[in-house]
Order: sequence, then C-alpha cells, then structure tokens
Amino acid sequence: MSFVERPHSGVPALCVKAGNHRGNRSNNVPSRSNGCEDSGLANRYIWLTVKEAGKLLGITDRAVKKNCKNKKYVTEMVHGNGGKQYRILLSSLPKKGQMNWRKEQLSVFDQEVLGVSSSSIDLTKLPELYLQAPDYNRRKYDKYYPFFQSVGFFEDLKLPRLSELKELIIHWNKEHAVYPVGLKSVYKLAKELKEKGVDAFFGGYGQNRGKHWSFADLKKQGLDRVVFGTFRKTFLQPSAPSIRECRGLAAEVALRAGFPPSDKLPSASAFLRRLYSDLEQEYGVSGTAAAYRARYGLAAFERKYGHYLDRDDSDCPAGYAWVFDHAQLDIMVKSPESERLVRFWISAVLDMRSWKLLYYVLKTSTPNAQDVIDVYLGAVARYGVPNTVYLDNGKDYRSKDFSGRTRKVRIEHDETWMRSVLGQTGVARVIFAIPFNARAKRIERWFLKLHEGFERILCKGYTGTNTYARTDELKRIIKRGDVLDYGDFIMMLDLFIDDLNNRKTDKQSKLHGLTPDEAFSKFLEERPMLDGEVLISLMGCTGNSRKIGRNGYEDVEVSKRIGYKALYWGPWMSVWKGKKETVYPRRNLIQPEKAYFFSGGTHEFLGIGYLDFFRVRSLAETAEEQRALSEAWASVNGERKLVKHAIEAPSSGLNGLDVFRMRLSDQKGLRIFRNGSAKETKPLESRKTGTEGGWSSIEELDELNEKMIRSEAQRIPESDEWDD
Repeated sequence: MSFVERPHSGVPALCVKAGNHRGNRSNNVPSRSNGCEDSGLANRYIWLTVKEAGKLLGITDRAVKKNCKNKKYVTEMVHGNGGKQYRILLSSLPKKGQMNWRKEQLSVFDQEVLGVSSSSIDLTKLPELYLQAPDYNRRKYDKYYPFFQSVGFFEDLKLPRLSELKELIIHWNKEHAVYPVGLKSVYKLAKELKEKGVDAFFGGYGQNRGKHWSFADLKKQGLDRVVFGTFRKTFLQPSAPSIRECRGLAAEVALRAGFPPSDKLPSASAFLRRLYSDLEQEYGVSGTAAAYRARYGLAAFERKYGHYLDRDDSDCPAGYAWVFDHAQLDIMVKSPESERLVRFWISAVLDMRSWKLLYYVLKTSTPNAQDVIDVYLGAVARYGVPNTVYLDNGKDYRSKDFSGRTRKVRIEHDETWMRSVLGQTGVARVIFAIPFNARAKRIERWFLKLHEGFERILCKGYTGTNTYARTDELKRIIKRGDVLDYGDFIMMLDLFIDDLNNRKTDKQSKLHGLTPDEAFSKFLEERPMLDGEVLISLMGCTGNSRKIGRNGYEDVEVSKRIGYKALYWGPWMSVWKGKKETVYPRRNLIQPEKAYFFSGGTHEFLGIGYLDFFRVRSLAETAEEQRALSEAWASVNGERKLVKHAIEAPSSGLNGLDVFRMRLSDQKGLRIFRNGSAKETKPLESRKTGTEGGWSSIEELDELNEKMIRSEAQRIPESDEWDD
C-alpha cells in the first residue's frame, strides 16, 4: 500500500483559478473588513472572481463591482483573459457570503473550525466485511481506504486543512490514476465514517437482492404472461404513459391474479430492461428504438433512429430536375389591396442540383393549380423546360391542368399527358413525393432557411410557428398594426433570396463551397426553350370538354365567377357549329377575357376565343361600346355572307326541278325508278289541274321564284353600321 508524503506546513495558500495571472497585492491583508467576521478564514488567502462573489451574496455583478469601487471588500486587480479584473478576498465578504461558500465545499476548511472531538473507529471488522462483500462493493474500499490511511484520518478522525488536502489529492491522483478521488467525495465519506463506521467503505449495491420476485418466479407461478404482458401493452402505447404508472398497473393486475400482497414485483427498471431485451430477441431490432416508435410515432422515430438516404447528385446537371412546394409565411404584412393584415403563401420551385431558387409567386389566398402553373411557366420562360419535376402530393399538384394526374377520375395516359402543362411542354418524368414526408423534398430545407434567416430576423409582424412561439409582445405588435408594408416586404424578400442564392456553402457539402448561383452556372445543362406565345397559351386552367353552340363555347366555371352566362367566340368556331366533336379551353380564371382552345379528340390547338364577344350594350353610347357593337355586327354579317355564298355556289348535278323536266319531256323510252328498275313510258295526256283548272308554264314559275329570293335578301341588312 503506497502512501503520499504530507507536505510541510508552508503549503502556499489557495490562489486564483488557472489561466488568470495575479498582479501585485499588499502583504498586509486585514482579517476583518467592514465589521464582518471572518469565521476562521482570516489566515487563508482565498480570492474570488466578481461572478463568484455575486453568486455567494445573491447580487448582480454590477453591484459587486460598485462595492469594490467603494472599497467595501478587500480587492486586487489582476490581468485576465478579458483584461484587468477584480479579485475579492473571501474573508472580507459578509458572513452570509462566507457561509454560503462553506456550504458549497460540503465542509469547513479545517478540523479546528469544525471542532470535532477525537474518537476511534473499530478497524478490526474490515477483514470480515471485505471477505463478505461482493466484488462490486469492494471497489469503494479499494479506492478510498488507502487514501484515508495515507492522510492519517484514522488517528483522530480529522482530515488535513483544505489547502493541504487539495495538494494531497493532486499528488494522490497522479500516482493512482486507476482510482482517482475528489474533494467532495472525500469530505462526504469522512462524514459517513463518523456516523456508520467502517461499513461506509463498502458499497450498498444489491441490498434488495432476494426481496423481489424475479420474472422466473413469476413464470413458475404462471403470472409472467399476464403481469409482464400488461406492462408491455400499456408501455407501448402512443399516449406514452410513464414507466412507474405502467409498473403500478402491472402490480394491480398481479394482485388480482393471486400474487401475494406481502411480496414485491421486479422494479420498474427491470420491467423496462426485460421489454427491451424481448423486442431485440423477437424481432432483431433495437428495443429502445422500437419502444420509441410505439410511444412517439413514426415521424419522431425517423428523426431520431430512422435511416436516411444520402443522394448522389453527380449525375444530375443543373436545370435538369426541379422541386415544387408551397409554404405559408409566419409574418403579417399589410395587404396591397387594403390595409388589412395578411399572411402570404409562397409557391416556389428549386433546382435540385444547385439548390438555387428559380422562381416564386406570392398570394394571399390558399394556392391552387393556377399558381403552380404560373410558377412553373415563369421558371420555364427563364431557364427552359426541365427533364424531371418533383412534386408534392397536394391536389393542386395532382390536377389535370398541371401534371395530368387525378385521384377521383381515371384518365387515359395519352389524354393525361397531352392535356397537362407538363405534357405539352415536354417534361419527361413526373415524381410525386411520399405523403407527409417533408424530408423527401429539398425545398423544405430552403423554407426552413427562409423562416430562420428572414421571418424571425424581421420580427415585425412575426406570428411564430404555433401559439407557444407567439409571445404577448408579438401579439401587441400585430394588434397595433406595426408591420411591414407590402412594397417594403417584397423588396426585403427579394434581397434575402438573392443573398441565399449567392451565399457560400461549406466545402464538405454537396456544392463543395460554391454558391447556388455558381453551382447552377457550373453544372448547367442547356434545356429547350419555349416561344412566348406557347407559354401564354399554356398559362391557364383546363375547362370541360363541350360542343360549340350557336354563340360559341359556354364556360360554366367562368359563369359562376362573373355572375352571368359566359360565352367565348372566335372566327374559327363557325366551322365547329353542329359538330359532335368537343373542344376544351385553357384560361386564367382570374383574368378570363381570353382563352386558348384545343380539340377534345386530338388535343391540337384550334384558336383563341374571346369572352362576351357578342355581348353588347343596348344603347351603345360610348365610342368603345360603338366599336364593340360594330365588331359584333361585322362577325354576324360575315358569317351570313359566308353561308349565303356556300349555298349559292354553282355545282354540278341536277336539282329536283331538272329531274321533273326530264320526266315531262321524256314521253318515250324507259322510265327510271329509284330502285334501279326500268319501265316503258307512255305519253301523258294534258289535262287541267289546280284551282284554276290550268297549268302554269315552267318559265313563269322560275320567274316567280327569282322574285321571292330577291325580296327575302333585301330584308337582311348588309351594312356594318346602324342607320341613324
């Protein structure tokens, strides 16, 4: 057994903490200051920092510094890490501070102040206790007994003075790195030795061994299944009950099943260890992770224990794949239309390779398919058509207008592809994210950056992500209307997005230190561009397939919005009147003045239709109303003339009159019937018919017919303007 030599009585007093360099101080340090007793600490030079003194006295650091300036404490100036600092002598503090410092040290500094009377401890019991104690309880003896013997504790049950004891502990830990001791644990064990004797040298583990039933005993009695099963079923509930409540419920079930009330079940921790072990053995998974999944749900399990896929973007050029999503901003802004406060929705598209935001749209109402189309076509106009788009699972993304998918109606593949914006622009692949899986879309992380770096930084009008994050002060700010105007908000948002697109990334990231803009330029693959007119024709929602009526195409959805019957007309629709084939439009429901029509069968572009083409004012007083009236009449008369020319155009063949002339003039020969048979004809005898009893000549009948046609034609106005 090794011993540590006790240092001489001239051990230096406790100085400031490591890292601080002491300056000059007076050799004559008073034992009292301001009438405060030193409580036996006068001969100890224990210096405290301002923060430590404030903690002991229960005052602020500022108050301590003020007292130092007023010379209420014995102080000195030292050069520390932050410059010149105060150091305060412990014995100069009020009695309250000195006693608080003593309590923190768990004991008084020297045994003279303690005033403990000398007594003896029966050490003869140690061999017997050591042999009877298990190995895990002997470790405490092996650790502390040699140290207490080396410092002479058993002579008069006194420990050395504090400063001396600290030096002893330092020397001991250098020589006994396997069993190092601490100051607090030494004082605590010294107190236990005086109270309990040598029994304090041994650990108390296993004292309850044999007092509780084991799971093997429960199994022998046939109670294991119902008792442990109750604990397992209640503990693995999504309501996450506490382990003690589950163990208590299992104990109640055990008593009802015949468990002796005087005995004890295994502890709650034993139940939990058994549960984890069973889950690992039965299913080959982590018992801790499985229980966490059962108690806190799949999302929490995925965040803490679930695997994740590390996507390799080396084969994905910039501009090749885009990610779409919506998010509602957590900040109130004054609406541009009125002074009311609104929370904007942002619909955005992000490049998957470079993490660059390509385009976004702000809207006060909930996003719909039209907003998705606007975002997509806005990005296409700048960067071309992508090969792949990664979409959310919302109904606005699954609409027929945008992606051609729907959940309610089963659509054929070719119709789905041709009627959708993605299909008509040439997108090769559409991927829908897993529902309720935010990690599947990279743009969700971009929205998190927007929230942390923009919304929370602005603070004005910040609503928080939930009611707990919305403090009373934020509520008062919103109630006062102290929020940003729409114009300022848009400018700040644009600046922040530009900053994100030009912000350097970590060299260990997938961009290898490049900014999103730099990565987009470096990894860009040229994409096909679309003509402006093509984009305009696609920026709209698809209407229902219907036939062309006498006044054009009737749009039911637009009719509901404008409050009256909405009819679209274009000159090309004249050909489609009376056809069985249907057409469908693409139009902007917010600005439905113009629509682009496609064939319902072949999906080819037919032409443009204009809303309310034939709807004119009854009085037509203004110049604009007169112009609309003239255009409508011109279209009506133009169609009439076309119809007239079509029916009056010369053509080969005979009419009915010519056939009857042939019959009358053919007095001889064969008569040809409709069924193809022939019969010899006989000359007809002339006889009187009709009311006058006589025949009119064919020339007279032709002349009468021509007069009737001319008089009917004069009834139709052929001029483009009304006569005053």
